[in-house]
Amino acid sequence: MKNPKTWFLILIAVFLSSISYSQKITTGIYSGVNFSDIHGQDIGGKWKSKPGPVQGLYLGLALSKSLGIQTGINFSTVYYEHKTTYNPIIYYTPSYNDAMPNYFSQAVDKMDFSFLRVPLLLTISVPSVVQFNMKAGLIFSFLQDHSLGYYYNYSSETDNVKKYDFGYMFSSGISYPLSNRIKATFNTSYLTGRKKFMEYSSFRHGSSEYTLGIEYNFIKKNKANSVSGPESDTSSKKVTVTYFGGLNVSWNPRTVDGKKYLPLGGPSFGFSLNFPLGRGTSFISGISFVRKGYVMKDSSSLFYRYLKDDKPAYSVDTKVQADYAIIPLLINIPIGKSQTFFLNTGPWLALRLNARNVGVAYNEFRSETSYTIRKTIIYDDIEKLLKVNDVGWQFGLGVSLPVVKNYKVDITVQYSTPFKDVFNSTTEGYQQNNPDSDPIMRFRSVSLLLGFRIP
Repeated sequence: MKNPKTWFLILIAVFLSSISYSQKITTGIYSGVNFSDIHGQDIGGKWKSKPGPVQGLYLGLALSKSLGIQTGINFSTVYYEHKTTYNPIIYYTPSYNDAMPNYFSQAVDKMDFSFLRVPLLLTISVPSVVQFNMKAGLIFSFLQDHSLGYYYNYSSETDNVKKYDFGYMFSSGISYPLSNRIKATFNTSYLTGRKKFMEYSSFRHGSSEYTLGIEYNFIKKNKANSVSGPESDTSSKKVTVTYFGGLNVSWNPRTVDGKKYLPLGGPSFGFSLNFPLGRGTSFISGISFVRKGYVMKDSSSLFYRYLKDDKPAYSVDTKVQADYAIIPLLINIPIGKSQTFFLNTGPWLALRLNARNVGVAYNEFRSETSYTIRKTIIYDDIEKLLKVNDVGWQFGLGVSLPVVKNYKVDITVQYSTPFKDVFNSTTEGYQQNNPDSDPIMRFRSVSLLLGFRIP
């Protein structure tokens, strides 16, 4: 959503629709680590993900058994480190027998930013022994202190470093009751800023967080209405949560010289909620974090794609890596009376989190007296070249094996295909410099997942 006011209207609507529920107030403290993930790289070299501290407290209001809102305050420091690579040039004598490499060096530059952050999140929770929660919304950041390296000193003036930012926050986690009012929590979050934080660059803040905490419930739960375990709520017996992880293999099927694009392997992990519909059939949704893309190992004039009728200038060994948050909407159907085997199918919606082009490329220069090979190390931000969202259809086939009581292990194979190309042809300068309009980025994928189902 481009307008932050929309979030406030949604939260007000949820509050009014849930007024009949006896609200539950919770508070908590947490501490952990963040890993930097800068957006909008506009120079060469490579950004290294660096750990930094994060701690905070939150206040939550449950509007129903599943929906709520949460805010609080968060203190964090994000560290960015950039390595500028001066690439080696290898000179050969005319006989091509002796190689004389030139000097190779790296310059390291660092930035760090300390924030006070205030989130405003919509929360969804599923009661069970190990309670699952998902949060999404806005986060407002207020810069407290910063430090820039030598390369970025031109932007060190107060007016050039932005003091305020807002962005999106996505989070999921689990909590486990330690007593009737106290729970232990673990959460993973992804934050992405929406404003450029320096006047003369396209950089935007980004990070992922991993935190442990303690949550306290102000209103003591009645035993009859307790949702801390599956025995207390018959509806919680029907809804299951599955945490899963595995390998995703994706490729680019529809493009110029499509056979040149090789598959890319990457992680796939997340969780899903299973809502029974009757007779073994169920509705499944949730969220997964998936890396998609492809590999290039051929001659090309660009590092991230092949052009039609173009004279290649480089020998490339590169990867296009795009990370997505994917929300599926699936119908799950059992196969046979035992319900051990199942298949599911349905649409999905994906939100692009980041996109990079990484690898190496070589080009040659020949003359009467020398032969030169130049190596270029590639680590480019290509977010502007990919559309923000994607949609498609998914098919899955799997087996569910009981392990202990109502707990199960799921093994699933999924095939996913998109409805559209994700290349952003409206990118400034593309139409003028790239007259080839053939579709070039469409990520199909196959995933092998191992999941643990909790009632």
